Amino acid sequence: MACCGNPPVFDQAAIIATLLHGPGHLPHGLFAGSEAAVLRGLRVHANTISHARLVALEDSFPRTRAFLGEDEFNRLSRDFIEAGGAQRRSLSDIGADFSAWLADPLAADLARAERAWFESYNAAEKLALTLADLAGLCEAGLLGLAVRCHPAARIVTLSSDAAPLVDPAFAPDVTGLLITRPRAEVRLFAVENADAAAIAIAQEICPIGNLIAHLAEHHDDGGAAIAALIDAGAFEKV
Repeated sequence: MACCGNPPVFDQAAIIATLLHGPGHLPHGLFAGSEAAVLRGLRVHANTISHARLVALEDSFPRTRAFLGEDEFNRLSRDFIEAGGAQRRSLSDIGADFSAWLADPLAADLARAERAWFESYNAAEKLALTLADLAGLCEAGLLGLAVRCHPAARIVTLSSDAAPLVDPAFAPDVTGLLITRPRAEVRLFAVENADAAAIAIAQEICPIGNLIAHLAEHHDDGGAAIAALIDAGAFEKV
């Protein structure tokens, strides 16, 4: 299927429009050959793209696929793609909205956790703040130390008893997950609502003292609570 020499940007836009909306959007003369041959070529191309998207979903949600079963997962994946859930997304970003497509609350929570794990794994490389970084600071220096959320930190709020599906070590009543990657390894932690709120506060640069004050309202020891989050790799030092 040879292209007839139109400008590349036009070619690309026309091909995308045809794949998304059908052969009626294919400009006359864009490709050499008969109309039937061109449509056969486009059909093969579309099938190749669809297969690649299905494989990308399988690779992105292995635990969700195991939970639902191969046949059900494949059916839902095909429905998701055919309904346009993957349009204008790269293969690495194809599963961003997949969890919202799942009616089963357990499957939806599990898929959201897997998506957050994927995002954490692929997040920007930054050194996480460690407890060793606090050594030697006076009280004023500690409380005023500016931090923000580490780019690999993710919070997942669960609406079901899916936590043991994410990690068998978690109890069914866990409602919040913290996912971090302070170094090479992705780590998962069960967290409370106050911890999740502290992570949200740190989306903007703020002093550690503000986070300790917030955590102290909900924990017996705000200092210990912030130390646990630091040890988990939730923050980076600014």
